[in-house]
Amino acid sequence: MIPNEELMLGTSDDEKYDEEWKCVINTGGEYILSKIQARILQQAIAIGNRGVIMFNSFAISIPYIAEFYRVRRFLKGAKQLPARASELPFKPIPKEKFEAFMKMVYQKLGKKYEGK
Repeated sequence: MIPNEELMLGTSDDEKYDEEWKCVINTGGEYILSKIQARILQQAIAIGNRGVIMFNSFAISIPYIAEFYRVRRFLKGAKQLPARASELPFKPIPKEKFEAFMKMVYQKLGKKYEGK
């Protein structure tokens, strides 16, 4: 295994997640990187590369990196939780419908509903 190969390979659990990384340059530029782009940049830094990393539409000069960090980590597509994992908000029954329901219940119990 070459040094820091774990950075490139990840773990089996790592395959379930996607990530968004941010690289801030001293000159004020910011780049949003995918998980694979971040791994490439991490590997270049780990092996001591002091040059430029070229991507399709931009390049990052390693000596000018001021900050490099993960913004967020989230489950991939089909493994994601639904947008709303809790119960739905409470919707009260309209007053007229509730009154009719209460009258029916009291009538079945053999009592008179007096309302409230």
